[in-house]
Amino acid sequence: MLDNFLFSLNAVAPLFIVLFLGYALRKKDVLTEGFVSSGNKLVFYVALPASIFLSVYTAELTGLLDWGFAAFAVGISVAAFLAIWAVTALFIKEKPARGAFVQGAFRGNFAFLGMPLLINLAGQAGAARAALILAFVIPAYNVCTVLVLAACSETGKKVTPKTILLPIVKNPIIIAIAIAFALQLLNVQLPFIIDRSIGYSANMATAMALICIGAGMKFQGFDAKFKYALIASLVKVIALPIAFVLAGYAIGFRGYDIAALMILGGIPSAIAGYAMVVQMGGDGYIAGTIVVISTLLSAFTLTVFIYVLRALAII
Repeated sequence: MLDNFLFSLNAVAPLFIVLFLGYALRKKDVLTEGFVSSGNKLVFYVALPASIFLSVYTAELTGLLDWGFAAFAVGISVAAFLAIWAVTALFIKEKPARGAFVQGAFRGNFAFLGMPLLINLAGQAGAARAALILAFVIPAYNVCTVLVLAACSETGKKVTPKTILLPIVKNPIIIAIAIAFALQLLNVQLPFIIDRSIGYSANMATAMALICIGAGMKFQGFDAKFKYALIASLVKVIALPIAFVLAGYAIGFRGYDIAALMILGGIPSAIAGYAMVVQMGGDGYIAGTIVVISTLLSAFTLTVFIYVLRALAII
């Protein structure tokens, strides 16, 4: 039992220690809002695409292209989105609050937090599964988020093929994955200078992402909308990972595939989702509070889930 607990703690704790270091540095004004904004852009446009590119480029292509796992991950993510939206429509009448609740409860911060956690757990196998999730689930996240926020917007935002497809086509993570796949298929060997330069850029991805997540967390206090954020956070970090694991296990997935599904369901709500809520006229306070609460809770829940899966010899 102690070995399983230490394994779980060692996988999760380092990530959240760095994350809360970013929060502490922001509170002490060592980091500024300008740094956080620029840092998020650096991670999103440079460091993270470089890291994901190398994960795909160096992975065994035959092991990476698991279409069954990819289809299941997309399918269960979309199913969770539709179920949350349907239930929420019965209880939250204010459209901006409903849109913020739905996107916060289903959309996780996989690129910034889920990927390094999965790599901590499974090494190269985790990197391959993470790349697969990023290639297929993240575009689905974007489509679902645009749909619900547009439907719940009171600013007249309309859903068009352009508003759905353009963010996907322009996403640097998706571009990096596509280029890496192409180079793998064509058996192209990168020059040493290019390979090493990408490696240097990739090395800063995890630490910079975690520091920026922590530094960007804000809490505005308790009010009537706080309960929405709390319920959405509990759905995100408890209900979804349990549902994803049970469904995946019933289908026949085992080992680190189950770990990947648990992390996909149980990682905290995405900061990128908060930005989209604000941009599309949703309730920014609810969205931002979901990010804070789900991040705080997930430090505990992810450790517990990993411990339980290890104790049951599922991973």
